[in-house]
Amino acid sequence: MDQQDYMAVEEEERQERRDHLRFASGMSDFVGVILGAVVILIMILLILSLLNWLWRDIASTFTLLNSRFR
Repeated sequence: MDQQDYMAVEEEERQERRDHLRFASGMSDFVGVILGAVVILIMILLILSLLNWLWRDIASTFTLLNSRFR
């Protein structure tokens, strides 16, 4: 009986460790996805900012060229 109790407790501890590792793995995946989404949003904002700057720069360049040729 004592050996069976020991084996049962040992198996429960193994299962508990597996559950903790599975939970930690799931949480790290979740945090990775959230961080990835934040990085993607920042990159989109940077691209939009770059396009806005480019649009203003092109408009400014053509305005300057127009004023010189008049």
